[in-house]
Amino acid sequence: MPRKLLSTLVLAALACGRKTPPDADVTPAVRLTSKTDIPYPPELFARRIEGQVMLYLFVDSTGAIVNDSTRIAKSSGQAAFDAAALEAAPHLRFTPAHRGAVPVAAPIQVPIIFSLPDSVSKAK
Repeated sequence: MPRKLLSTLVLAALACGRKTPPDADVTPAVRLTSKTDIPYPPELFARRIEGQVMLYLFVDSTGAIVNDSTRIAKSSGQAAFDAAALEAAPHLRFTPAHRGAVPVAAPIQVPIIFSLPDSVSKAK
């Protein structure tokens, strides 16, 4: 292999392996509404238990959740809350992440909070 071609290939490989600095112009995906009708598990409501599930999702460049990308990033400790959050995830809506003005696919973590209405939680 000619020496010039070899040195060009080495430089190209080094350039590809370079870590790119964090993009200051990347804006993360944003949930469009904070209120989504996620059914409160009746048995936990009756027992006046509250909780939060942190979901890991992958949002595509249109703002839709990529099928089968949803995972529990942090469990609430209650299987019923976790199941309700996973079931509701496909119905959540987002504006996509952006790199400059271009929409891009990106992962996001979203908290799903199950809290009792004030009248019920004060009766604890």
